[in-house]
Amino acid sequence: MATIETVKCYCCGLTEECTPPYIDGVRERYQGRWICGLCAEAVKEEAQRDITTDEAINRHMNFRSSTSSPPNKPTQDLIIAMKHLLFRSLDSPRKQPLKFRPLGRSRSCFSTQAAEPQSQPGILQGRETS
Repeated sequence: MATIETVKCYCCGLTEECTPPYIDGVRERYQGRWICGLCAEAVKEEAQRDITTDEAINRHMNFRSSTSSPPNKPTQDLIIAMKHLLFRSLDSPRKQPLKFRPLGRSRSCFSTQAAEPQSQPGILQGRETS
């Protein structure tokens, strides 16, 4: 079983439990800093404006410090923030439109009864008769 470590977000202070390889990957992307998923999305959005990752982190932290105080209900605030992020990403224009494929079923999804089921005495539509 993989070991689990608790890490604290550099930007917002949220703590998460993650595996060491995941922690290392996040820290590699953000110059040795651990950044939670929500802050990482905000930093990624900032970085799309042709600035460095470090500058994007600084802008995100400045925005956070100017607009919020420590939350009274951190779990509820996180859920609301994720909701806003989801709606914002759904409303943003895409470079290429989403393509939907019809769902297909594999052969293993269909029953393979070759013949009609034989009636069994004492059973009527899945229930026993008395």
